[in-house]
Amino acid sequence: MQRHPLRRSNLVLAMVAAGLVPWLLVLLWPGPAPLWLLVALCAGLAVGGPGSAIGFDFARTFNPGHRLGAANAVVNLGGFTACVIATQLIGLVLDAAGDGPDYTLGQFRLAMAVQLPLYAVGIVGMYLTRGRARRVLAAQGQVVPPWREALRREWRARTRGLNRPRV
Repeated sequence: MQRHPLRRSNLVLAMVAAGLVPWLLVLLWPGPAPLWLLVALCAGLAVGGPGSAIGFDFARTFNPGHRLGAANAVVNLGGFTACVIATQLIGLVLDAAGDGPDYTLGQFRLAMAVQLPLYAVGIVGMYLTRGRARRVLAAQGQVVPPWREALRREWRARTRGLNRPRV
């Protein structure tokens, strides 16, 4: 992220994928999910916590100083709101799917699947706001080059010795 600060959204999307892909596999797995998949799910979801801090970096970068408090509040509130909505929807689906504490694996899978639309909303929102942010940056004269070009520039700088540590 330090070498490519304009590509933070790619890191965020990778972190979202780290949680989403194991969830999809757990939900689609025939029968109980194996331990290795549940460990992968836990690891993928754990990445999301520290990864959410990148949202505060976005807020700091794209908002004027006098609005940072409100921007940070929106970032914080967004994550908590999504969690509360997901928890409420999971409970409502479980209540509608069965009665009592003896829920089936299928009922739990159905209930946990309500998270998928929330993931979709977040991913679509990231792509829309990333495009808008890059258009604003381009209007200010700061163009985000394609990955191919960014990596080529970095490789040229390394091979020319521009990134050698100074002694």
